[in-house]
Amino acid sequence: MPVVVGTWPGSLPSSPQWGGGESRESNVIRSQNAGPKKMRRRYTATSIIHQWPITLTAAQVATLETFFRTTLSEVGVFDGLNHPRSGAAMECRFRAAPAYSNIGPDAYRTVLQLEELPTPSFP
Repeated sequence: MPVVVGTWPGSLPSSPQWGGGESRESNVIRSQNAGPKKMRRRYTATSIIHQWPITLTAAQVATLETFFRTTLSEVGVFDGLNHPRSGAAMECRFRAAPAYSNIGPDAYRTVLQLEELPTPSFP
C-alpha cells in the first residue's frame, strides 16, 4: 500500500459541491476463445475514480496548487477526505493536475480527478 505523504488542507472544500460522479476501474479480463467469452478478475481490489467538482477562491487555488505540486510532488497519496456517499475515510491521489475556470470575481471552478485507493484486504 502506498505511503500517505499529505493530508487534505482544511481550508479547501472537503466534499464535492455539484454534479460529481464516481466509477470503478475495470477489473475483468475476457478471453479471446471461440464461443462465450470466459471472464476472470484481474486484481483482488480496484480503485474508484471520483470526479470531484469544487468552487475555490484565488487563495484556495494557491493552497491547492501548493498541496498538489509541493506537498504531494504531483504523485503522492493523501488522506483527509471522506467518500461522498458512504462517509468512509479515503486514501487518494490525483489522476490529473487540477485545471481551473474563472467563473466570477475571485471564483474558480475545477473538477478534481481523484483516485480512491483500495483498502487492502488480507485473507
